[in-house]
Amino acid sequence: MRRNTFPLKEHLKSKSIIERVYAEGSSATAFPLRAVFLETDSDIQEPTATILISVAKRRFRHAVDRNLMKRRIREAYRTSKHGFIEALQNNGKKMAVAIIYIDTKESSTEFLKRKMEKLLNTILSKAGARCENSL
Repeated sequence: MRRNTFPLKEHLKSKSIIERVYAEGSSATAFPLRAVFLETDSDIQEPTATILISVAKRRFRHAVDRNLMKRRIREAYRTSKHGFIEALQNNGKKMAVAIIYIDTKESSTEFLKRKMEKLLNTILSKAGARCENSL
């Protein structure tokens, strides 16, 4: 049985990699989520996918609202990530992904889960990774 976890080692924290993702990365959108992703070096001892989650202060003025949306997005990724990671591992790829919330209204967790699955499939198709078992 697979555990739905999102450990700290899977969080994208490196400033240099984050700058490279935004400067050189490709993007995919499944409204209200947008992802900017970049394939990273496969020989480095890091997780298959590292994720950054961002909710703009411009969209949600109050920190409690931003934190609520980040928690919901983390939960959606945590429960949807297994097919995404397996497809990347099968193709020998590693990826850095920044997920950005682009709507001005709050979304439910169930809605975000559906959109997250769609977004991860779009990332895989744009990256050229084959996914035998769809998310």
